[in-house]
Amino acid sequence: MKPALLVACLLLATGCTVNYRESYLVSPQPAPAPELDALHEAFPQHRFQDGRIEVDGASLYTLSMTRPDARATVLYFGGNAYRTGRAARFSAGVYGTLPVDLVLVDHRGYGTSTGRPGIAALMDDALRVHDHVAAEAARQGRPLIVHGQSLGSFMAGHVAARRTLGGLVLESSATTAEDWVAWQRSQLPWWQRLWIRRIAVEGSLARQGNLPVVRELDEPVLYVVGEADLATPPAFSRRLYEATPLSAACRALLVVPGKAHNDATRSPEFQAAMAALVEHVAEATGTAPDCRPQV
Repeated sequence: MKPALLVACLLLATGCTVNYRESYLVSPQPAPAPELDALHEAFPQHRFQDGRIEVDGASLYTLSMTRPDARATVLYFGGNAYRTGRAARFSAGVYGTLPVDLVLVDHRGYGTSTGRPGIAALMDDALRVHDHVAAEAARQGRPLIVHGQSLGSFMAGHVAARRTLGGLVLESSATTAEDWVAWQRSQLPWWQRLWIRRIAVEGSLARQGNLPVVRELDEPVLYVVGEADLATPPAFSRRLYEATPLSAACRALLVVPGKAHNDATRSPEFQAAMAALVEHVAEATGTAPDCRPQV
């Protein structure tokens, strides 16, 4: 999510109410696919394989990083600027020491995926991608953890509301799209706030967000955010955590000191928290904590 883009669009608008369109947030961002040989060289203990998932109106590029001792599979939905070709090494570095298989995906219109991005289409794609990856994880007898960052956290939450997951990671997330644009307005100079009294969210972006989702969660969840995140500040994740009706054994909030919007996972704190989540979901069903909502 890009505050600078929001400001640029607002300055072009007129009147006291500004309509924030989903096209301000998502637009095609092509990029070359990652070089598999370079990834193999950097992470020799892993196997890398790319593929495609066919969805309505698009062909989505995927990259899998696997290891023989994996105890779970992680499906990762990146943020608005995430493209596998440019970020695969970063993501592999985050998960390379954890006992998991990792599946990355380019959103439609991003990286080498085809199609034109739109919020409703991205949400539908997330379900299709999940079902494809979940089938393979089930075949291998492994639980599936869905990890979403920034815009991708909305996609991960959308999946969690409609599917049964082994676990969920919501990184740099927000309560609602409306809350997020209100926060961005609060960061404008005072003279712009006098002019722009309200921002209305248009189209499929309206009413998106994870606040309604977390109130119904029945799987373990980890909230992650950088202490210095100015795009989706920690207050959003704290509110999501507080709204989650699960026991302390099934929810965790990690605010990482010194980290910003995109790098909270590059930290020993995340490594420890994620290792605990993997251990949790990999336990036998009979011994794992009950993660049904608390009444």
